[in-house]
Amino acid sequence: MGIEVLPPDVNESQVTFAPAPSTKRAGHRENESNGAAKNGHDAEHQAIRFGLAAIKGVGEIAVQSILKARSEAGRFNSLAEMCERVDGRTVNRKVLEALIKCGACDSLGLNRATLFSQIDRSLARAASIISDRQRGQSSLFGAFEDSSAKATEQIKELPEWPQPELLAHEKELLGFYVTGHPLTPFAGILRKYSLTNTSGLAEAQNRSLTRIGGMISTVQHGVSKKSGKPYAMVTLEDLEGSVQILCMNENYDKYRELLTQGRAILVIGEVNNGEDKPKIFPQEIMPLEDAPRKFTRQVHLRLNTAHLDPDKLDSVHHLIAAYPGKCPLFLCFTRPTGEIIFMETHEKFFVAPSRQFQQAADEQFGEETYYAKVDTSLPERQRRAWERKADASNGEE
Repeated sequence: MGIEVLPPDVNESQVTFAPAPSTKRAGHRENESNGAAKNGHDAEHQAIRFGLAAIKGVGEIAVQSILKARSEAGRFNSLAEMCERVDGRTVNRKVLEALIKCGACDSLGLNRATLFSQIDRSLARAASIISDRQRGQSSLFGAFEDSSAKATEQIKELPEWPQPELLAHEKELLGFYVTGHPLTPFAGILRKYSLTNTSGLAEAQNRSLTRIGGMISTVQHGVSKKSGKPYAMVTLEDLEGSVQILCMNENYDKYRELLTQGRAILVIGEVNNGEDKPKIFPQEIMPLEDAPRKFTRQVHLRLNTAHLDPDKLDSVHHLIAAYPGKCPLFLCFTRPTGEIIFMETHEKFFVAPSRQFQQAADEQFGEETYYAKVDTSLPERQRRAWERKADASNGEE
């Protein structure tokens, strides 16, 4: 619906999901405001902020404590300050872990790894301060000591958790990815080598073949009551949605090592649109990283002659030598006047297409230097086991 979903935030979120100002660029916001005005919507609220109570492991009582402290004394500026102001009996270590891991404490100024390492220290410090207040034990200069300690306290910032770990925590605690997606680095491969995506499967002809890439989010293994053979029901996610992949018989034995949660794969298979939601019966499954190597017919390196000199040509030669393979390579020289000259290279300069090769070429010589000409043809549909048996029976008759 074009509405931005913002991650949870201890300084912004309510108990449940709530309208919030969009974080998109001003130009985009202005355009959306015009559209919103036409549709009768409030232009100031074009986003939804994730509710704190919707975080797994964070109960509504803990959320009410956070909101009460926020309404009484304003925003939280640090984890230590938040621990002092909230009820430690409800906002305990488990709750803080969940808040930090899903990104709800990002506005406190430190990365998630650092905040996570400060939980025990912050809780202990808060408990000590609260205990002293309750007993009325504060020195004549307590206020000065307190402010001085806050001013001089230095927290050593740790390296942030790896992106896959950050996103895995979001998926675990929120149910989906909010600040990114593990497939984002593969977006180029998905766009180039998939022949459709999950949102387009419903329009595909029943029993037609397609090629689709994504990441395995869940795998359910079972044994068929009819045949007694194992099978796997795989949920494949791309950047648009998800689809069920039913892997059985010889394909289960052949590809079961690839059927692991979090694995990025490319599937060639038959679309089944006979039920409410499309399913795919795979003919071939491979790691998504292997798609460029298998389905690239040619690699073109687009080079501007105005920027070429002997050193640049040597760099091109070194780049090609770093990715030797069997795919034909073409050098496409663009002249200042606009003409393009294609040069087919000798087979000794053939290359191995890959995401790494593309990244290296574009980093050295500019964006869109690397171009892959993709094979979009599909193999013939494989007959299923029962079809082959039926043919064999007819042949005997």
